[in-house]
Amino acid sequence: MARLRILLLVLAVISTIVFSSCSGSKISIALSPSTTPTISQGDTQAITATVSNDSTNAGVTWSLSGPGVLSNSSTTAVTYVAPSVLSANTSATVTATSVTNTGVTATLSITINAVFSFISNSLATGTLGVPYSGAISAGGAATPFTWAITSGTLPPGLVLANSSSTSVSITGIPTDEGSFNFTVQVTDATGTPLSQSFTIVIAPPPSLSVATRSLTNGTEQEPYTAQLQAVNGTPPYSWVITAGSLPAGLSMSTSGLITGTPSAPGSSSFTVQVTDSAKPSATASVDLSLAVDPNAVNDSKLNGNYAFLVNGFDPNGRFMAVGSFVADGAGNISNGVIDTNDPANLQLNQSFTGSYLIGLENLGTMTFTGLGRTFALSLMADGNARIIEFDTTGAQATGVLLKQDTSAFPQAQIAGSFAFGFLGADPQGNRYALAGEFAASGGTTSGELDSDGSSGATHAVAFTGGYSIPAGTTSGRGTMSITVSGQGTTNYSFYVVSAEELLAIEIDQVAGQSRRLAGGSILKQSLPGAFQASSLDTSIFETTALQTSAGSATPQSQLGTFTATASTDLAVAADQNSGGTLSSISANGTYSVASNGRVTLTNSGIAASDPVLYLTGPSQGFIIGSDPGVIFGSLEAQTPPFTAASLSGTYAGGSNVPITTGATSQVDVASADGVSAVNFNTATNGPSGLNPDLTSTGSYVLASDGRGVLTVSGSTAAIFYMASPTEFWTLPTTATGAVEFFQQ
Repeated sequence: MARLRILLLVLAVISTIVFSSCSGSKISIALSPSTTPTISQGDTQAITATVSNDSTNAGVTWSLSGPGVLSNSSTTAVTYVAPSVLSANTSATVTATSVTNTGVTATLSITINAVFSFISNSLATGTLGVPYSGAISAGGAATPFTWAITSGTLPPGLVLANSSSTSVSITGIPTDEGSFNFTVQVTDATGTPLSQSFTIVIAPPPSLSVATRSLTNGTEQEPYTAQLQAVNGTPPYSWVITAGSLPAGLSMSTSGLITGTPSAPGSSSFTVQVTDSAKPSATASVDLSLAVDPNAVNDSKLNGNYAFLVNGFDPNGRFMAVGSFVADGAGNISNGVIDTNDPANLQLNQSFTGSYLIGLENLGTMTFTGLGRTFALSLMADGNARIIEFDTTGAQATGVLLKQDTSAFPQAQIAGSFAFGFLGADPQGNRYALAGEFAASGGTTSGELDSDGSSGATHAVAFTGGYSIPAGTTSGRGTMSITVSGQGTTNYSFYVVSAEELLAIEIDQVAGQSRRLAGGSILKQSLPGAFQASSLDTSIFETTALQTSAGSATPQSQLGTFTATASTDLAVAADQNSGGTLSSISANGTYSVASNGRVTLTNSGIAASDPVLYLTGPSQGFIIGSDPGVIFGSLEAQTPPFTAASLSGTYAGGSNVPITTGATSQVDVASADGVSAVNFNTATNGPSGLNPDLTSTGSYVLASDGRGVLTVSGSTAAIFYMASPTEFWTLPTTATGAVEFFQQ
């Protein structure tokens, strides 16, 4: 027991010694300087820290509250850097924190005095005759400031702005060169002045020179455009070629615009000279070369008899053309016949020859010699093509180029029930459309039609008419008429594509008369007199319109799905573009099908007033509106479901009829990988001019219902709907863009 008491006593002594050591003097931090220092803006203050009772010698970490920054930091010292500019006196606090025990800190407050001073020390050099802008700044005092030039002068043409802030600008256009010295005085809110000398050097302008040092290559038989550029002179500029020559087929205007279609491959060297409008004028020259690459062509893919139709605008208003020609598969066009009509000119049975060039990507051009008309085209696998006017006539028109079946040229081959859809303009030049159906036999027709215009719509109007195709025709050209009791007769020329399809335009003289102008397609009905509710199933539809409100007209395009059941219920789900604003359409309604293929809709959601359909076959036909916006479009059978792999291979496409004169028309060749990537080769005609060879790369996603989204450069470029793996339509996001059709 005695031993146990001794052991406990020893342990108690040891414990007392250990805990006394652990709880000895605490860590403390002392800063130097120990009292608040005062410095000026832009100055520095060195600070050191002494840490006591820290057996680890870990030192401190530093932090700052207030303006300025800390630099050269270590565990025992730091440098405080005051702000270079202050508008008033201020203070900052530096804190040192023990690394060993973060609960131990020491602080130092620093007073920073603002110093009234100039921040700017120099001004940029200016150039004679070139707008100049410079700024002088001061700080360290309270505003408002007053600025003035107290001696010397600014360069002629420059002025000191009125300013009460901490900076003042010097602007203008120098009218004299040289070195100009002056003194600027700034006075703060207390009336304290401060002055500093400045110099602005005005250098002579650089001499006129040609900025264009190289030209992009051209391609044989493809349109070429390049604009020469000059710098440092006085515009406008005048250009001439002083030596050498451009490649054959190209020319240069006095404005320096090189245009034309190179006729042969090779390279040409030449010297261009530019003259400016200064007094006296200056000149500059540069040697250039322009290479023309040989064109790898697919001309053999355009071979045989073709009919074509384009619809759009020209400088006179609504413009249409329809005709036919023979392509020899080697780039030559013969036996051409064309009819054109606009409010100023009706020209029938014009003969022409021409040439064409189809590139490896199936994008090409064709030119009608003597008519001054060129078309860009995208060629489909079946030999048909989408086309756009592509010349300097001012026409903005789109359409189709279709292979003709010459065995259908005799008049007797055109018989049976047909549906048609025509788009154009009324006598006042406003948007107008009509659609209908008729029975043809032996040169006579009878049927009914609906029409729609800005002044109102007519429905199920009966008409009679006739048609004629001259015996032995080699062009497939015929004429037809439509007579509506009490409304008169309208006349058309048409060109036979096949016994099932005709392309037609109105050929009444428009100029000086109250006549409309319309044209489009005539298609044979596959269920003559036997259409019923089951003739409608799953379709995609596309429409265009020109909606007018408060005196302004907005292009409107729609693209979506039309789902019908045999019980006459319908569901519409679509996307709409109104002047570049996208929205969704969703509606449930009903429909009624007449035996002649005329379909009426109720609550379709397609427009404020339900349109009418004229069917050409199951789930396909024309759409004609009944509202002032004049909706017009088509319906195409759809075969869902779809996957990303459904969009795979090469497709050729082109714009539908432009809605307004300011639209851009285009033809495209699209290549999709069946996963997510798609590439485009494009030719466009629009306000920016002719662009023959544009390329873009995008990506797509495709839902099972056939709706997809096309993205280019990170932005949505278009919504698209697939009718089948070989056909799709796109709804662009542009403000004036019409729907575009693509087909393999």
